Amino acid sequence: MLHIDLNGYGTGEFEDSQSAIARPWRRLFQDGIDPGKIHYLIIRLSPTAPSRALGSFCETTGGRLLFFPGCQGRQLNSRFTRGEPSRPVSLTGIVDHITFEFVSRKRHITEVLQNGERRVALNLPSRPEIASGLYAWFGITLRSLAKLDSVPGRLWFSAECSASDVERRLELFRRAGHSSRISELTVPKIAARSFMQINFFVDLDATQRRSSFQTFLPKGPPELRKNIEIPARMAAQLQSLQLDASPGIIRIHPIVWGGDPVVDVGFGF
Repeated sequence: MLHIDLNGYGTGEFEDSQSAIARPWRRLFQDGIDPGKIHYLIIRLSPTAPSRALGSFCETTGGRLLFFPGCQGRQLNSRFTRGEPSRPVSLTGIVDHITFEFVSRKRHITEVLQNGERRVALNLPSRPEIASGLYAWFGITLRSLAKLDSVPGRLWFSAECSASDVERRLELFRRAGHSSRISELTVPKIAARSFMQINFFVDLDATQRRSSFQTFLPKGPPELRKNIEIPARMAAQLQSLQLDASPGIIRIHPIVWGGDPVVDVGFGF
């Protein structure tokens, strides 16, 4: 049994091995792999309201960037194209994390099955540049921020590993824990009959000023009950997340838009 101390951002104490704060550590305690640099992304709804975990990033030693979303209701139920939204492909499982590979620019979704096994659910093609050095990674559609994980003051989680490798993994845990970071994301308030879209980009040219971004707003079923008119691009009121061990930075673009999503949580690419 292990614990992570997040006092100052959350309250209370609970055990949750599926939390977005705990899931990056499974790479270490179940697979024996160094999780790399871990960065927790927190949303504070108000000075007095409890914080919520949007997710956790891992910069792996193998040149990949992982994002573990902190959303309740991460079921994979369908994949569709914006050109043919009425012809979805059925999927099963729960989203564990979303990967971006720095060298190939490829992305994939790793799912968790009911038996606890993890596997790649979707391999997505290499992402073309949408601007010099800028790559669109993914977007999250949220009907309400209440669907995000709560942030405890202290989180306990359990994991099984080989008895002969316990000390090495514990040492990696202590080292990675000391180097992990927490950042707050500022988001607009969600008005009535509106939803939030948070888009993530990997920017390999941090010297560029980015004035507008591709929106990734959903265009129709099964994401929305009714089609909406949206721009292909909109002015960027973005926030940047510096990376420690990888090239470039993460650009985050939160948007509030009018519409009624079918599901509480959706992922777009």
